[in-house]
Amino acid sequence: MFRDGDSWQLGVYVPENESIDDVKILEKHDCPEMFYLVRGRIVLVLSSGDELEEVEMEKGKIYIVECWHNAYRPEGSPGVALVVERPSVKTEYRPISEFKR
Repeated sequence: MFRDGDSWQLGVYVPENESIDDVKILEKHDCPEMFYLVRGRIVLVLSSGDELEEVEMEKGKIYIVECWHNAYRPEGSPGVALVVERPSVKTEYRPISEFKR
């Protein structure tokens, strides 16, 4: 959506997943990522260790994510967030099956 060189980029995020059961992979970047709920419902799936945590986003609240993460729109409800991250981010991926629910 918008980019300031290699400093940061802003985008619109609409999770493709409709439940935690749809989430197959969690990702982790080498720098923080910011999420801001614009409208609808989005649940962040987070893990700082081996256990998963589901956090429903609230309007007007900024979420800084530095851990393993993914997201879903409960029951396919509309959900749109702004995301800000560094353009040259390095990302690791892990199957959700490696985490405890």
